[in-house]
Parts: sequence; structure tokens; C-alpha cells
Amino acid sequence: MTDTRESQKTAEAPAPRGDAVAEGVIRKIVPAERQMFLDHLLRLDPLSRFMRFGGVVSDAALTRHAARAVEGDKLLVGFFHEGELRAVAELHPLPKKPGKPVAAEAAFSVERDWQGKGVGSALMRQLVLLAQNRGIEDLEVVFLPQNGRMKSIALRHEADFSLDETEMVGHLRTPPATPISWLREMIGDVSAVFSAAFELQDRMLPRPHRGH
Repeated sequence: MTDTRESQKTAEAPAPRGDAVAEGVIRKIVPAERQMFLDHLLRLDPLSRFMRFGGVVSDAALTRHAARAVEGDKLLVGFFHEGELRAVAELHPLPKKPGKPVAAEAAFSVERDWQGKGVGSALMRQLVLLAQNRGIEDLEVVFLPQNGRMKSIALRHEADFSLDETEMVGHLRTPPATPISWLREMIGDVSAVFSAAFELQDRMLPRPHRGH
């Protein structure tokens, strides 16, 4: 597991195949990996699924969500370990409201074995970068009050909180885009394409011949 200084370093300068964290890689999910996203959601244990969606959801509902999440201007960032998608951060732009800052909603899903290992925090850093480069000023995180991990991640990013009926709503102010932030995303995009191609080729090989 990386220490705090290493996590900050990878967040500022992406490695050739994405941000390295907790023995894995963080990068954008490409549309061709929609099935991997769905498989990840279906692997969530009941409590993690409940926390992610704020209630009980069926497999059919997850299938519909996975299809919608790769459409339009939505963005997905994933944590990959040995070619398998184990955690996802979703960025969903919200409708523009007159007199209000440009906003988007963030959502996170982390499989049980990868919780508490810094994966969620690393995904949040990458999501803030993507929001920053799209002129999103207010990054909104909605979660259940008992979701202590999500609250901790939002607090580390200095979110302001409010209680909306039965849900906690955190608001993160993102900085303006800079040439460096655009460069970081561009490097990450190139890494994502090559990493996705490499992992797809690797998955097509018999397991004994894979490069992991």
C-alpha cells in the first residue's frame, strides 16, 4: 500500500499506465469496457451495493445503470488490479441552473476487498481533476449518513455538508483548469487507451500465459 507522500506524488504526475495505488492502476474507463463496469457492480456485496445506490437495487437495475453511465457527457474512472475492475468513480454533470455554479454529481463503488486501502481517495483526486478541466465548479457527493468512508473522503477534500432528508450532501469547490491540469488528463487519456488495449489482449490469453 502506498504511503501518503506516494499517493500525493501519483496524483500530481500520472505514471505511464495511469495512477498507481494499492497495487493497481487508476484510469478512465473506455466505452468498450461497459461490461467490465457491470460485472464490477454485480460483484458488490449487499451492503456496498446499498451504500452506493442508497437502497436495494436489482441486477436488472444495475444493467440499466451501466448502460446509461457510458453515454453522453458522463465519465467513469476505474481502479484496475491485475486487469480486473475493482472500483469506479462516476462523474455525472447536472443541469445548469441560472445563477448557480456549474455542478456535477460524483458517485463511488468499491468492492469489499479494496475498501480502506486508499482507493476511494485516489479516485476522488482523479475525479476532481476531470471536473476541474470541464469547468465544473461544484462537485456534489450524495451518500447515506452511515457511510463513514465516503464522508471521510469528502472531508479530506474540504467539502461542505448538509443533510437533505435522509441523505448527506457534500459540496466540493474545484479550482479552475490550468495547462498542467489539461496535460495531466491528456497523459492519462493516452495511458487509458494503451492500458485498455493491453488488458483486453491479456484477458484473451489462457490464464497461465497472462502477464500478471
